[in-house]
Order: sequence, then structure tokens, then C-alpha cells
Amino acid sequence: MMNYKKACNVLEINKKDLENNENNKNEIKKKYRMLALKYHPDKNNSPDAGKKFQEIYEAYEYLLKHNNTFFDVIDSDSDDDYNISDKNSYSWVLYSFLKNVLQKESYNNLFYTIIQRLSTTCEKKALETLEKIDKKTLIKIHEIMNIHRDVLHFDDFFYEKIDEIIKNKIKNDECIILNPVLNDLFENNLYRLNINDNKYIIPLWHHELVYDNAGCDIYVKCNPMLPENIEIDSNNNIHVRLKYNINELLEIEKIDIEICKNPIYLYPSQLKITKSQTIILREQGISKINQNDIYDITRKSDIYLHIVIVC
Repeated sequence: MMNYKKACNVLEINKKDLENNENNKNEIKKKYRMLALKYHPDKNNSPDAGKKFQEIYEAYEYLLKHNNTFFDVIDSDSDDDYNISDKNSYSWVLYSFLKNVLQKESYNNLFYTIIQRLSTTCEKKALETLEKIDKKTLIKIHEIMNIHRDVLHFDDFFYEKIDEIIKNKIKNDECIILNPVLNDLFENNLYRLNINDNKYIIPLWHHELVYDNAGCDIYVKCNPMLPENIEIDSNNNIHVRLKYNINELLEIEKIDIEICKNPIYLYPSQLKITKSQTIILREQGISKINQNDIYDITRKSDIYLHIVIVC
């Protein structure tokens, strides 16, 4: 018989995390979709798949029914726009799952059309759909499908055909790799790129930009040349790894940290007496990436100083 603890275990949800999460209804749905796809008897050939799928569904229904006290938030994850009456069918579960993982693209009607066709047609017709869509959309869908490959149950041939379609679409594209130094990023430097009499102005603090060149794409990737102890994450935050001897810290008034032309200063009194710690310098990093205005430099990232103190 289903109970709260068992339902959480079946859906692989931590009970405390669920109770402390104001978006817990969406979390339950997310877990249900993932496991329902993995064990759906229409695609999973293991002997106990049907029983496991039923248990997953019962756990899902139980948590939605008995956890209402935590669901005062708006349900931003509804699947009522999909007209399939059997909510246990594989096509509905697949559509619901794909719609969820692509929710950042919720204003693009093309994504919903593609998701519906992938959910309700055979692989041959799905491939015909993918052949007709634009390259950027296809690459995005391919990326999502690869991430969740273990639960989508498309066979290897299907993925191989998608790879072939993408290769055909990008065969005339060009990739340019730039290697700016850290000072270029702090100074918001631009790079002038000339290709086939066309001029492109590249903001070097971006990771990758795509430009159209007579029907073909030019991919410009910026891979900064950084010191071994410095990394830049996907949000352009700068992570610096530092190591100091405690005796050294006792003898100096301030610590000079050379990240760019303008050094950063720390004082030993700012540090805790602990083996490792992280100090965050808010809005002192490089420009954040703005996809709507690639030359925007108004917002700055943070600098993370990861400090290790040894005896």
C-alpha cells in the first residue's frame, strides 16, 4: 500500500527537500516524467517494467493528492494543452517530458509542433520533420535528446540519422577560434574579423557567437588564454585558486592578487583561520553576456577567490 515515505522513495525524491521546496509540485512532475519514460512498458522490455511503471504512477498520484498543503504556488508546468486523453500513454508521457525540458523555449511555437510530432509519430516521420527544420533548432533538439538519451528509447539508428542531417546542414559552415587574454576581457575589447569582404565585430567576453555569411554560418568561439589557477564559468564569473602559507600571511600587511593589469588586494585580517575558504568579490569581474545586446557591458560578473591555507 502506498504511503508518503514509499512514494518519495519510488520517485527518488528526498522528503525534506520536497517539503522545503516551494516548487515541489513541479519537482514531483519532473521526477515522474523521467522515471515514467524509463520504465514505460511500451518501450522497456524488462519483465517487471509494467509493475514498476504502475508503482511510479501510483506514487506520483499519491504525492499530488496528499501534498496539497505545500502547493500554494502557481503550477507553471501544466500539460493540459496536449489533447491526449490517456495520461498513462507513452506518447503523452514523452510529450510532457520534452515540453518540460524545453520550457525555456516556451514562446517558440515551432518547438511545440516538433515535440508533438516526435511524441505521436513513428521514427521515420519524426526524421522527416527534423530534416525540414532550421539548423539552430535541430542542433538544440539534438542536444536535449542526447542529454536524456537513456529515457527517450529512440534507437541508435535514429540518433545516427540525426547526426547525418546535422552534418549535411553544417558542412559549409566555418569555425573561427579566438584566444584573447584576460586583460582583453576586463577591458571589453572587440576583435575585427574580415571574411569574404564582410566585417564582423566580435565582443571577446562572449563564449560563442554565430554569424550568417551568405547562407552559411560562421561560428566564432572565444577560448581565453588563462593562467593555470584561473577559470571562467558559463556565467562569466572568474574563479581564482590561491594557496598561502600561514606563516607568510602573518608577516605581510596585504596580499596582492594579480588577475589583470589592476591587481586585487586582500588583507590577512579578512581571512578566516581555516584550511579552505571562498571570498566573493561581487560585480568586480568581466562583463556578463547579454544575448539580446551582445555589446552590452553594463553588468559585471563576480570574482571567486578559492583560498587554501597550509601550515
